[in-house]
Amino acid sequence: MRHVPVLVVGGSLTGLSAAVFLAMHRVPVLVVERRADVLAHPRLRGLLPRAMELYRQAGLEPAITEVCPPGAPAHRLVSVHAETLAGPHRLLAEPTDDDAGDGDGTPERPSPCDFVPIGQHDLEALLVAHLRRSGTELCFGTELVHLEQDADGVTARLRGPGGTAETVRARYLVAADGASSGTRRQLGIGSTGPGTLFRMATLHLRADLGAALRGRPVGMAYLDRPAPGTTLGPLDGSGRRWFFATSVPPGDRPADPVGWVRAATGLPGLDVELLEQVPGADPVSTFPVGARVADRYAEGRVFLAGDAAHLMPPTGSLGGLTGVEDAHNLAWKLAWVLNGTAGPALLSTYQSERRPVAERNMRQAYARGRARWRLPGSGGAGEPILPGDTLMYGVRYVSAAVPGSAPGASPLVRRPRGTPGTRAPHLYVSQDADAAVSTLDLYGTCLVALVGPDGDPWAEAAHRAARNLSVPLEVYHLDEDLAAPHGLGARGALLVRPDGHVAWRTRGAAADPDREFTRAVRAVLAR
Repeated sequence: MRHVPVLVVGGSLTGLSAAVFLAMHRVPVLVVERRADVLAHPRLRGLLPRAMELYRQAGLEPAITEVCPPGAPAHRLVSVHAETLAGPHRLLAEPTDDDAGDGDGTPERPSPCDFVPIGQHDLEALLVAHLRRSGTELCFGTELVHLEQDADGVTARLRGPGGTAETVRARYLVAADGASSGTRRQLGIGSTGPGTLFRMATLHLRADLGAALRGRPVGMAYLDRPAPGTTLGPLDGSGRRWFFATSVPPGDRPADPVGWVRAATGLPGLDVELLEQVPGADPVSTFPVGARVADRYAEGRVFLAGDAAHLMPPTGSLGGLTGVEDAHNLAWKLAWVLNGTAGPALLSTYQSERRPVAERNMRQAYARGRARWRLPGSGGAGEPILPGDTLMYGVRYVSAAVPGSAPGASPLVRRPRGTPGTRAPHLYVSQDADAAVSTLDLYGTCLVALVGPDGDPWAEAAHRAARNLSVPLEVYHLDEDLAAPHGLGARGALLVRPDGHVAWRTRGAAADPDREFTRAVRAVLAR
């Protein structure tokens, strides 16, 4: 029997990301994936800036942007609605927060990262290469057959290539095995939400669509032909390789998929070459589009993440973002419990923090899907579509790991500015042309204390707490310009978790800073 600290079931975006973030905390991981290799299908069509921030912590931002530079080619960032691609286009844009800015009419840039229009297949290949370089073991063609758990760990029976059997003993298991998660079924965990909305059929194709585009930029086209729920977008910057998807009745496989493409483009004589999505398989792939959230995110030592925990329509890249955030939130907590820095109760905050985010993002993705795809049913009806920046940067956790949070507090904050539970603000501390440093670059593997210009008592208390509790903690002094956006006075202090979320804040001095700061750290770490 092989022993590992963490077994990750599922080698797609969320599972690979969980392994990357656990490796960042030096936790050995075994990843098993039932498919023989990374799926050659774009699925997620781009990384939102918040997801890029998390990969930036792991040192992957340069590699990702090298594969697909942000905003280039620019046509990938333009979304349109039309009856056919050749017909009139209506630009689609998300709502923005018109009040965002610093008060003088200058919009703030909330992140050091940009949207990157990278396909999920390219991203997953990059993550696999990174994990193999770091020594993480990935077993493709291997599936979880059965699991049992007790008070000390999880025993997993695996079936590998050729039917080989292996038993693995893990302290914890991360189930990132997709929307039809067998792990979730074994645990008997149900889900809540509108459920399956329709089946989507997808194609990869090569064609010259210049006659339909007529020079118009299109990053994603939402079309009414051949049926509502049709999407067409570029696979790369060549202008000749495209991703096509449309809704189909259950069990329906068209006899003429090329006719679908011609109907969608409005070019009846278009020369279309269908490309393989999976070598040797039918070029037409189908999968369910749905909206639901698991009733609970954990059972004992097994944790659900990504599509195993929540399924949402693929509009706005919210499903991918939610899965990457799940992995990031869970990774530091598992790592710190495994190495004894935190108590096991910290893991209970994974559900209390992440499930409300998934519920909200699922509703938002559904509302966007209704607007762009004319989705059936009543789900999302009347749901106001919120600005993307609010969904990315305004998330507010309320849990025992945020001792400064208030029960019943709003789960979204329009302008967080250091509010406990929210992602700490991005501000540049150095804008050197070769290496601009953001305050976000301070976070990732340890607790961070930020203190105001006159916050020496808090700094000294933080150093003593780190020493007495054997906790990795760094202390930084902020000048007045950096302290104010964090909601700090000159004598205040703020504690940030490894995931970059603010745990606790005090705006001024205290009679006993050692007692106050130590109490905050103990609360964060469930000690």
